[in-house]
Amino acid sequence: MSDSEVLVKAFDVIAREGFSSFTFEHVGRVVGLSPAALVKRFKSKHQLALLARNLKWEHNLGQIHSETFKTLSGYKGIFDFLSIISRSVNSERLGEHAIWLGKEACHPRSKKKVADYFALTRKIFTRLINEAVTDGQLKPIDNVPELAKTMEALVQGAIFQFAFLSERDIDSHLKSHLRVLLKSYIK
Repeated sequence: MSDSEVLVKAFDVIAREGFSSFTFEHVGRVVGLSPAALVKRFKSKHQLALLARNLKWEHNLGQIHSETFKTLSGYKGIFDFLSIISRSVNSERLGEHAIWLGKEACHPRSKKKVADYFALTRKIFTRLINEAVTDGQLKPIDNVPELAKTMEALVQGAIFQFAFLSERDIDSHLKSHLRVLLKSYIK
């Protein structure tokens, strides 16, 4: 099994067990390797989690470049994009993920991946807002990039908030808050 295959399965274990609770034994059972073999390959639990998370970010970034995102369009596309984001952060242990990601955000590779992800999501929001304005679904907007940045901040804030709530309907929460944000722009 390749390292990337192990890391994909390890991320699933981490999502289920939590970053602070998962063990090499948990991952080993899923991937069919001994804990000693995992230690030999990944050195430490922290390193395994970091690599698994980074691979997940790369996967998310790759999805943003996929054809799926190119088919999103205008006002409806904004809300379809929110659904995709909601599914990408779905985790049984979202609170632990938020805490762990907060601690790891200072790692140089992590900073770059997170910054790239946010820049791409803002770019998609900008495109969708511009299309909605051009199609007459939204009124003209003076500063579309700033609105896209506000939308991105709203999304990230809502995801962080949901990390610590028992309710798990991130998708409807994001959509209702975004409707409020866009209310004054709707024709």
